[in-house]
Amino acid sequence: MREFRIGSFTHPDAAVRRKAIDLGKRAIGVARALDAAYVKFWPGQDGFDYPFQVDYMQIWDYAINGVREVAAADPAMQFAIEYKFKEPRTHMLFSTAARTLLAIQEMRVDNVGIVLDLGHSLFAKETPAEAVQLVARHGKLVSVEMNDNWREWDDDLAAGSVHLIETLEFLTALRRIGWTGEWLLDQFPFREDAVEAARASIRRLRAMDRLLDRLDVTVLAEAQARQDALAAQNLVYELLLGELAVAA
Repeated sequence: MREFRIGSFTHPDAAVRRKAIDLGKRAIGVARALDAAYVKFWPGQDGFDYPFQVDYMQIWDYAINGVREVAAADPAMQFAIEYKFKEPRTHMLFSTAARTLLAIQEMRVDNVGIVLDLGHSLFAKETPAEAVQLVARHGKLVSVEMNDNWREWDDDLAAGSVHLIETLEFLTALRRIGWTGEWLLDQFPFREDAVEAARASIRRLRAMDRLLDRLDVTVLAEAQARQDALAAQNLVYELLLGELAVAA
């Protein structure tokens, strides 16, 4: 909506901020009618584009107060913030896992968590396996979305297209935290057949999941206890490439 082009929860006009909050509250009723598991916030216009454009602490307060008010309107409903580094704003307020966790901590409500989008984590120059475990450590992981990109933009490519090893590590991390929820796809196949692109992701993710059934987690844990990078990598590459990975 053009009305929110310079911000929703962080808009300089209090009346527009109120409309954003009211819209969020209306979404609760829609979510309940659809029996949705949660209401997701993706405040893509909340942030800034230029130095000196905003009072950083003021818009931080606006965002926290706005999300808090919506979440407090229905304590029994789960809410989740899908963070993203940038785009459409050059700097989005909820940009990384750590910043979003800090914001949620300040909200002091129990029903706000995080949607961990693998591509957004890559785009933010995070290590996705680390980020998802950090979010889970704080009990705030609500949902997981799978895709890939070149780390310079939110390309929303099919899962495993570019960052195969990091996707595999991400799936390993999901096992480690005991994640039993769905793996959602967030892709935009502009030039590919949409159904085939989705099928490609599903096939790859299932194949990687089966591959992890053969991963010797005990040996991996021993290598990680020594912080032995090559031993840990060799274990993974043996799974992927077999004898080729260890041949002299």
